[in-house]
This record gives sequence, C-alpha cells and structure tokens, in this order.
Amino acid sequence: MAAATAWLNKQDKTSNNFERLRNEVLWLQQHFHAVDLDLIKQSLASKSSDSRAAAARTLSDERAYLSGVQELLQSLISDPHPRVRIEAVRGLSFFSNDDSTKAVLTALAGKEDNYFVEYTVGAALGANINSWRGAHLKGEIATNNVAKDLLDSVIALDKKGAEAVPYLQILLGKDPQPEEARNKAMQAIADIKGGNIENGKLVFRRTCIACHRVYGEGAAFGPDMEKVGTRLSKYKLVESVIDPNAEIDAKYESTMILTDEGVIISGLLVSEDDESVVIFDGKEKKTVLKESIEERKKQRQSSMPEGLAGTIAPSEFLDVLAFMHSLK
Repeated sequence: MAAATAWLNKQDKTSNNFERLRNEVLWLQQHFHAVDLDLIKQSLASKSSDSRAAAARTLSDERAYLSGVQELLQSLISDPHPRVRIEAVRGLSFFSNDDSTKAVLTALAGKEDNYFVEYTVGAALGANINSWRGAHLKGEIATNNVAKDLLDSVIALDKKGAEAVPYLQILLGKDPQPEEARNKAMQAIADIKGGNIENGKLVFRRTCIACHRVYGEGAAFGPDMEKVGTRLSKYKLVESVIDPNAEIDAKYESTMILTDEGVIISGLLVSEDDESVVIFDGKEKKTVLKESIEERKKQRQSSMPEGLAGTIAPSEFLDVLAFMHSLK
C-alpha cells in the first residue's frame, strides 16, 4: 500500500481532483488494513467537511491498526460541521475511558443539527455506561445541565447495549476465536430481549439501505429485506451481520478487478456489456473499461463488508436486530 501513497504523492496537489484521489487511495488502503496515517491527517485538515467526516470514519474503523486514534478523534469533537462531530463521537464510542466520555459530551456544544448529534452522543455513552456511571453519580463528569440530563437519561434507559458488549468483543476482536465460542456469542446476542425497533429502523436507514431495500427504500445490491424476520431466525440474523461470508447466494458474491494502472476495485458486479463492467464497492458504482482490466476474479466472499457490527454502537446493533426481526 506504500506504492499507492507514492503514486498519490506524484500527482498535482493543486488539482481539483487531488482530494478525490486521496480519498480513493485511503479507501483502497483501508480495504487491506494498511492506511497511511499521514494521508488521514491531510484529510482531517481538509476544507471539505465530507473529507474530514470520511477520515474520521476511517480512523475509527481502522483503530486496531493505527496509533493515536483517540487523540485524533478528540481533536474533531468541536468541528464546525455536525457530520464530522457525529463521526468523531461514533469513533470515540469504541474507547471506554474518562477522556473519551468528556470529549463525547463536548460535541453537544454545537448548535447545528443537534438532534442527530445528541442521538449519536447518547448511543456512544450507552455503549460505555459502565465506565462513567459511577463517576457521574458522584457528580464528577457533567459540567452543565444539558450533559447531566443526557447522562441521567442514558442511565435510565434499558442497559441491553452493555449486555451485548462482551459477546461482540468475542465476535469482532482481532484475535481469532474458536468456532464454538463464536457460535455461543451469537446465540447469546440473539437471546437478549428488547431492542428498540424504531431506533433500529433509523440505524438501518443510515447504515444499510445503500445496499438493501425495505419498505420500498434503498438499493437492490443485496438481498431484499422484505419479510427477512420470517426467512431467518434471530440467530441467523446475527450471523448474517457478524459473518456475511457464512452463507452467500452466488449472485451476491464479490468480484475483484485489477486494472492495468494497478487499481484494485472489489464489490458487487452490477452490470456488464461488451465494453465495460460496473462494480458497486459499497459506496458507489464504478465503471471499468474491459480493455483496462489486467485481472478479474470471482471471490467466494460476500459483497457485504465484514465488521459492520463494529461500526455502530452495541445498543444500535440490538436495535437494528430487533427491527430486522420485526420484518415479517
């Protein structure tokens, strides 16, 4: 992946396309868990809020492979754009310590788009309730009434998110776990009662409709979710998110293309004609001329990305699970 950075450094940094090229290089590097931290820092300093938000998401998704992630996310918590603050809060939800909690609460200072910022802050706090609950009850965290009221409301909510954390750690951790341990963890999550269906619908709309259709919304790049709660047991729903490669319909297998310029494109084959193929990489459709294809492989791998459950708070995972189970 160093070659991709070297190639980018040879490009015209004053070009209007340079930012897009940098984002594409970062996406490619993330695919191989080999992100260049200096490129991330460049994106974090961008004038584009979209680039800053994308860099914050990459930081949190690649936190196991990068150093100084918490500090970088904390530096974004007062960003003027709410989307960047939301991504920073989401990332900090994976860090269970006082500094992270205080930074998350700081995000509430912004006035723009408070509903979504506050929702994300609440989910982040709920994911780490055990790390701050005692200190809050002693009056050691909240510095204003807004923060106090929010912390109080999180404590008052159902603690199901915290109940799922140890099982998600088994399933999403870097260290491989025995199949028996993974199966038991998935069953334990499936057995957790509760989950807010309405919140799950919001999480699904935010996270999943880029590839899945439900209630007439979304794209048909993955299985239609109509009546999925009837087709799949709750255990199978958990497995489908945690391990999308466990059972793959052939039509949703991933295709990998290597171009003659060394660019790798991987995702769902959307369409093909005599001159080109169209690949959906989970974010956008990319058209590749056949004459530029160096190598093409069908992969026994789902076009749905792995680790999706790690990109949302544990409470949100239970909510979206409850929503999918309700689709009957």
